[in-house]
Amino acid sequence: MFSSAVFSDLELIPEASVGILEDAGIEAVRHYAPLHYLPFIARSRLLMCKPALRAQGFAPSHLRSMSSKHDRKRGFGEYAFLTLDRSARILAAKLDAGFPHCAIEVPASAFETLEFHLCRYNVAMTRYLKRGNRHGFPESDVNGRYYGDKQIPIAKVAKDKAAMLAHHLPLGTMIEVLVPGNLPLTDEVKVLCYSKQDAQIAQRVLGALTVPWEVDVIDPPTVYNRDADYASAVENFVSVALRDPDWKGNGLEFDRV
Repeated sequence: MFSSAVFSDLELIPEASVGILEDAGIEAVRHYAPLHYLPFIARSRLLMCKPALRAQGFAPSHLRSMSSKHDRKRGFGEYAFLTLDRSARILAAKLDAGFPHCAIEVPASAFETLEFHLCRYNVAMTRYLKRGNRHGFPESDVNGRYYGDKQIPIAKVAKDKAAMLAHHLPLGTMIEVLVPGNLPLTDEVKVLCYSKQDAQIAQRVLGALTVPWEVDVIDPPTVYNRDADYASAVENFVSVALRDPDWKGNGLEFDRV
């Protein structure tokens, strides 16, 4: 027989999350990225967490300057980040400024066999944290709970994930989907672009790497003022990345423009 202590430990193990996203009416989850990162993503067929990117030799400039620092400090550094938000503010701001970006769209069914967590708060931007004498957001079924060194609550077990989705999806709350480690990308992934020109770049990348992902053009969340100079920098970056599989970039990162 198990002791009560063993049962207590077992309760901390994340429950299977089969069908939770699809049961909530979610068909796909997105990761937004600068378009010139697509060669790295497609070649590895992974969305990598920050430690994995560093281990692969990517410089700190490859990561978003603000969010990467905050993610680590707040206990979220070892996740691959995705979102249910179709009009993410960071994406809208980058497109409005003319920086080519894309969405890596992963079908919800891909998460059935993966551990993932949910967070209804913006991990990088929220200032209401549990640290020092500050209590942070209250724990609940719909807010999530605190685990380990995390300064923001997450939904980790199945019942909390279902409760968070049921409450917040109708409200339009931004929800982040967090995958511990790296997220493998299957053949069913789509690349969503916000102009025909960007879609042509994406198709060039996927064709060169023989990756069978579909490329679609969709409307931007607000406006996309595609800048010719930025687009040219992206095309030059992509050319080098396709030519040299060991190249890790030249520091082109639109957070620093």
